[in-house]
Amino acid sequence: MIKCWHYRGIITRSADENTPLPPAAQSHIAQCQACRRLFDAEYEIVRRLSATAATRMRRQPPPFLHARIMARINDSQPVVHRGSNPARLLWPVAVAAGCIALTTILLWPGPSPVPVQLALVQPARPSQTAPSPGAPRAGLPVQWPAFPENPLDTEMRAVIHDARGAVTALADNFFPEKLRQTIMDSPAFQN
Repeated sequence: MIKCWHYRGIITRSADENTPLPPAAQSHIAQCQACRRLFDAEYEIVRRLSATAATRMRRQPPPFLHARIMARINDSQPVVHRGSNPARLLWPVAVAAGCIALTTILLWPGPSPVPVQLALVQPARPSQTAPSPGAPRAGLPVQWPAFPENPLDTEMRAVIHDARGAVTALADNFFPEKLRQTIMDSPAFQN
């Protein structure tokens, strides 16, 4: 069955291209009756089409046909090719610019939610004696800042704060007053 499928493609291609069958396909046709019937049918179709084309090639077109075709071409309206419409390309640019602006607003670094303050030691005076081994050195922090107990919560609060700021800025500039007030009064925005 798979062999027949393979050889049927070869038979059809050979008939369409008017080339002789390869020896392997010829031996398969000698053994398989279904492929032999396909071969005969394909070559009969090609023979008939070739004969019909040959008889039509011998006929001359009517003498007035050329004049009619040329008259139609001269009477027809010129074909106007439309160039690219710049307005058609404007909306993808506007959408891309909006996406870039929104991404910039949402990802713009805001103020740090937890201010870090370092306490510095006063520089040592030359008149003082050498510091004791446990004392801090001049110019270095006396105490490292304390890290928040849950840094993920602190970061999430900062992200929510920035997002609220972006929504507020968008609402102030683009939304009608009634819609803006509805957004500001929503419980999701208040939390």
